[in-house]
Amino acid sequence: MSKVLVAYFSATGTTGMAATALADAAGADIYEITPEVPYTNDDLNWRDEQSRSSLEMNDPAGRPAIGKSF
Repeated sequence: MSKVLVAYFSATGTTGMAATALADAAGADIYEITPEVPYTNDDLNWRDEQSRSSLEMNDPAGRPAIGKSF
């Protein structure tokens, strides 16, 4: 068990790939933070101002609930 942790949130997988590479390079443990309600493709449509991701990005109080994975 490492004393270094890379915790990441990746709705599309891009950040997950970078986090994995970082954790491997640092010899760190890795943990994925997941939303309580998974995102759909429509949720992630950044071109739609009413999509879930657009609304959350524009409202600091609008962050998704974190899923329980322990």
